[in-house]
Amino acid sequence: MQSRKYSWQLFLLSAVSLFLELAIIRWLSSEVRIFAYFKNLPLMAAFLGFGIGFSLPDREDLFIRWFPRVVCCLVILIAGAAGLGITHVIFVDPRQYFLLGSGFGYDGFVHSFLKTAKAILVIVGLFFLVMMTFATLATKLGQLLNQDKPLKGYSINVLGSLIGILAFSGVSFLQLPPPVWLTLAFVGVLTFYGDRRKFAMIYFVVATAVAVYADRANPAIWSPYYRIAISAGAGQEQESPSTTFLTVNYDGFQAIQDLSSSHIEAFPEKVQRLYTRHYNLPYRLSRTPAQSVLILGGGSGNDAAAALRNGATHVDVVEIDPAIARIGKEIHPERPYSSDKVRLFVDDARSFLQRTKAKYDLVVFATLDSHTAFSSLSSLRLDNFVFTEESVRSARERLNPGGGIAINFFTIKEWLSQRHLSTLQAVMGPSVLVFGSRELEEAILLAGERFDGSRDPGPTVYRAMPASFQSAPVESTTDDWPFLFLERRGIPFHYLMPLFIILTLSLIPVRICGVRRSDVDWHLFFMGAAFLLIETKAVTTLALLFGSTWLVNSIVIGAVLSMILVANLLMETFSRTKFSWLYAALFLSLLLNFSFEFSALNDYSWGFRLAISSFIVGLPIVFAALIFAKAFAVVRSPSASLASNLLGGLVGGLLEYLDMWVGLQWLNLLALSLYVISAVFLVLREKLRIAALNVEISST
Repeated sequence: MQSRKYSWQLFLLSAVSLFLELAIIRWLSSEVRIFAYFKNLPLMAAFLGFGIGFSLPDREDLFIRWFPRVVCCLVILIAGAAGLGITHVIFVDPRQYFLLGSGFGYDGFVHSFLKTAKAILVIVGLFFLVMMTFATLATKLGQLLNQDKPLKGYSINVLGSLIGILAFSGVSFLQLPPPVWLTLAFVGVLTFYGDRRKFAMIYFVVATAVAVYADRANPAIWSPYYRIAISAGAGQEQESPSTTFLTVNYDGFQAIQDLSSSHIEAFPEKVQRLYTRHYNLPYRLSRTPAQSVLILGGGSGNDAAAALRNGATHVDVVEIDPAIARIGKEIHPERPYSSDKVRLFVDDARSFLQRTKAKYDLVVFATLDSHTAFSSLSSLRLDNFVFTEESVRSARERLNPGGGIAINFFTIKEWLSQRHLSTLQAVMGPSVLVFGSRELEEAILLAGERFDGSRDPGPTVYRAMPASFQSAPVESTTDDWPFLFLERRGIPFHYLMPLFIILTLSLIPVRICGVRRSDVDWHLFFMGAAFLLIETKAVTTLALLFGSTWLVNSIVIGAVLSMILVANLLMETFSRTKFSWLYAALFLSLLLNFSFEFSALNDYSWGFRLAISSFIVGLPIVFAALIFAKAFAVVRSPSASLASNLLGGLVGGLLEYLDMWVGLQWLNLLALSLYVISAVFLVLREKLRIAALNVEISST
């Protein structure tokens, strides 16, 4: 009976832990914008916290006395980020080497230094507060883990984590706000406090109340991707069209406007030229009317409305965010999504391109400007894979004879504009029309036989520009190196700086908690580092084939946990299999994953792609899970061993940034190298164990 009680408690706390981890990662990157570009930092903080907490399973007082206090402080800082002025902390790089958010610029050494110092202070401070939250929580989790056999306790922990992912996927699907997330997590934790429940409840109620107040003070819609706020513009009827603004995560995102002829023609020509922007250009410069149009990143409907105004009879619109699509359907004044000529697909643009068999006269890459990363395991943004050469090539294959492609974007940096141009030219040829507006800092590229630059573009502030933004070459983005907002290969200094500071400072709590090098199971440590890399690679590979949607990411991570559970269940079957055979299979599967051309699967059916890609991506995960399960089954302290594994995951999170330099594909070989090191430490551990056993036998 007592064993059953511990198993239930371990299951429940494991579910709450992962649910809370996902909630904090999501909430933090929405409220403090810098974490949207360092998306895996909260994940690394959680790994460090779990590693420290599992190393202190006898310190239940940390969970009882300090977890409520620490999590309350964290919630207050996140919920109050806007009031504290830390929503838009940014790094300032005078070289303009990379982009980390709006307001990016260089305005003198002192001011730039102060901005950077503030950003580092916010990142490091919140990193360690997240770490303390999960360290105090994990002390209780580690205590429960040690109550049963290692593999059984670990399996219960993984099963609870799987339920935690499903629960957070549920609140994401229902678009529930952070106060609901916190309430669910705190109710689950309260069951562990017994006669200290009132003490814990005080902090939990305060934290939830602050979150509720922040949510009421700044109302928002919480889609699976964004914190969306809607505000009506103060447009005066005699001066400009009335506008509804959408902001996501406190950044400007879209302006919903009525640009129909009956409405816009009531304004002076100067206003018409400004507000019609680029929307009519692909149609006004077409040799023949575009009857069928595909719009990627349709947002709230401006591009679809433009297609209908210009005579399109069939318009397919792809928008990844269901909330933004719903807002457009409900409030756009031209009601484009209610037209029987328009089909709206809530999907990832890249996935739709690879799945559809339809043909179009015109494919429009709308102003896709993602403000979020697509996974908590990665710093890649949602739109990165949409603007690669392979993506544009997929769009070209969807064109009717004489069709064309239009790409619209913000001209933030010359090198970024040149990258869009170079990528389009690499696929469509050098004859690309470039139109832009310095006033709006926007440009549109038109490629294909459809377009004629001599035609009248109509009233617009866009003007023809030279077919080059800068003389220096810029590397195009590809599926292997999709970092759209990075000027060149390499890890920028302002990424390295906070990462180095965090790694250095992380040694302090590790030493304070008394974790020594001799306490670390280095075999499991390096397995943890390698496993995070192959998990990241699995997410990116399957996202390319099936979309970077929140649902795909949840399914992939859930599948990884399910494979771990299956490996644990199969452990008896493989108990006599030598580590050398399992490692050999792991190495071969990683090499297969590295060399296999997943893009070749795009010509086959969805079911076939799913089966083959899942098999190839899943093989390394299965063999790694079998090796871990075999090693973990005989450990003396499950919590200490799992701590080593999670601390290794922290290092793996740091190493993941190397893909900015070498590309995503090479993560497999980096993981293979780490697994080789783990195998070396396994051999050394076995030799030490045998030597100790021989000494014991000799002494008796």
